[in-house]
Amino acid sequence: MTSIVLTTPEELRTIVSGAVTGLMSKNIVEKSPIDTITLMDALNLLEEHGYPTSRAKMYKLTSAGIIPCKTDGKKLVFSRKEVLTWAENQTKPKCDFSEVSLTLARSARRKKSFQ
Repeated sequence: MTSIVLTTPEELRTIVSGAVTGLMSKNIVEKSPIDTITLMDALNLLEEHGYPTSRAKMYKLTSAGIIPCKTDGKKLVFSRKEVLTWAENQTKPKCDFSEVSLTLARSARRKKSFQ
């Protein structure tokens, strides 16, 4: 014989909601944020991070293959991570003054030995 269970509508909603949520959470795969950006987004990204670049310079760099990019039809598409990595690699570190002073000292010693 089948048993009949009596429940209130709120309890039934809670039971069904819990079951559906449990099933849905197993099937949902978290997607990473979109990494691809357009040319204008790349220009804005570089400017936000302190690397102002003109549109013409970006076209020159992409045509020369210097900056990493892909094409989607006729549009240029960039990877946010690759653009920032490329920009970081283009900057030169500040001059180390200890190295400069050491070079000047060597130069002065050489000049004294010739006199």
